[in-house]
Amino acid sequence: MAEDLKRSLSLTGCVAVIVGLVIGPSIFVVIPSLAAMTGPSLYLAYLISVIPAIFTGLYLMQLGGALPVTGSNYVAVTRWISPNAGFILSFAVVIAIVSTNCLVAWGFAQYLGVYIQNISHLAIALVIIILFGFINWIGIKIFEVAQVLMMVVFIIAMLIFGLSGMANIQPEYTAPLFPKGMGSFFLVIVIATFSWAGFVSITEVAGEIKNPRRNIPLSIIISIVIILILYVLQTYVLTGTLLWSKAGEIGPTAVLVAAKSFLPGWLVAYVAFAALLAMATTINAITLIAAREMYAWSRDHILPSVFNKLHPRFYTPGGTILLVVIFSIAGTLFAADLDKYALMVVFALMIIQIFGATATWLMPKKAPELYEKSQIKFSPFWRWFTWLGCIICFTFIFLFGFLADWKTGLIFIGIMLIGVVYWFIRKTQLERNGISLEEELKEFSTGVLAELEDSN
Repeated sequence: MAEDLKRSLSLTGCVAVIVGLVIGPSIFVVIPSLAAMTGPSLYLAYLISVIPAIFTGLYLMQLGGALPVTGSNYVAVTRWISPNAGFILSFAVVIAIVSTNCLVAWGFAQYLGVYIQNISHLAIALVIIILFGFINWIGIKIFEVAQVLMMVVFIIAMLIFGLSGMANIQPEYTAPLFPKGMGSFFLVIVIATFSWAGFVSITEVAGEIKNPRRNIPLSIIISIVIILILYVLQTYVLTGTLLWSKAGEIGPTAVLVAAKSFLPGWLVAYVAFAALLAMATTINAITLIAAREMYAWSRDHILPSVFNKLHPRFYTPGGTILLVVIFSIAGTLFAADLDKYALMVVFALMIIQIFGATATWLMPKKAPELYEKSQIKFSPFWRWFTWLGCIICFTFIFLFGFLADWKTGLIFIGIMLIGVVYWFIRKTQLERNGISLEEELKEFSTGVLAELEDSN
C-alpha cells in the first residue's frame, strides 16, 4: 500500500481542473434557464458574478501557497477555527459536489438524447458518473490527460460559437436589458456564482500538485481570465442570436439551437460534442475533488480507516471514489430542476468560502511558520480586505438566495443537519474506543505533515 498521494498534477493540469469544473455545468446547462429569468442582461450578470470569484481567488492563493495539502480548506478550518467548523465546511463540499454531479449528469443526458433517440436519460446520467469514477480510480495521470484534451476541445468550440455569433447578433434580441426587472437580475447573479464554484477545487487536490506554492496561485489567475472571457462571450452571443424567452423554453440544448442559425451543420455537431466534453470534465474533476475531501476525513478518523487506503498500483483512494459514485447515483435518482441543484451548490459554496476565508485570515496568527513559507504574503490591509470582501459577498449571496427560494434553502439546511448528526455519532463512537476526535484534530495528521514536507 502506498503511503501518500503522488504529486503528478502540472500547472496545465491545474488549469484544466479549474476551467473544466467551472465551465461545464454553467455555460452549457444552466444559462438557458438564467436567460429566461433576466433576458439580454445575462452577460452583465456573469460579468458581475466574477467579483465574489476574485475574493475567492485571493484567499485561495494565500491558503494554497502556504498549506498545499489534500483537502486544505478542511484542514485549515479544522485546525485554525474548530473541528466542528471543519466538518461543516467539508460536508458542505460534499453537498456541492453531489448536487453538481446530478445537474451535469442530467444535462449530459439531455444533450446526448438529441442525437441518440429512444434511450433513457437516467441510464445515460448513471453511466457517465460510473465511467468517470473508473477513470479517477486508474490514476491522476490518466485523469490529467483526459481533462486537458477535453478542455482544449470545448474551449475551441466556445470560441467558434462566440466569435462567429458576434457577427450575427440580432439587435431586437438585445433590448430591453431587464425585461423581468432588477429583482430577477440580482437572483441570476446569485445563481451565476455557482458558475465559479470550481475555484475551491484546486486547494482540495493540492496534495497532488507539482510545485504547489507556485502552481496554485498561477492556475487561479490564469483560470479567472480564461473563464471570464468565455462566460461573457458565450452569454452575450446566446441572448443576441436567440430570443431569451425561447432559450428558456428550449432548455439546456438552447446553445445548439442558437448555433444552427449561423453555423454549418458540421460545426453545430462539433459544438454539441464539445458541450458533452465540457460536462464530462466537470464530472471528472468533481469525482477527483470529492474523493480527496473524504480521504482527508479518513486520515482524521471521521470516516473508518478502510477509506484511508490507496491502491498499490494507481495511488488513488478507491474507497472514497466509490463513495462519491454512490452518493452521485443516489442524488441523480432523485432528480430536481436544474436551477434547484445550482442553488444547492450556491448555499454550500457560501459556507465553504466564509469558513475558508476566515481560516486563511487567521493563518499568520495560528500558523506563522506556514505563513512565512508561502510565496504569497499579503499585507495586513489586503488580508483584511480579502476577508471582509468574502464575508460580505458570501453572506449577502446566501441570504438573497434563501429569501428567493426558501424551500430549497430549507432542504439544504436539513441535509446539513443530517451531517451534523453523523459527526456527533462518530465522535461518540470514537470516544468509546479511547479516541478524542477533538484532540486529534488540533494537530496535523502524519499524512498532512508528509504532504507538507513533500511540497518544500
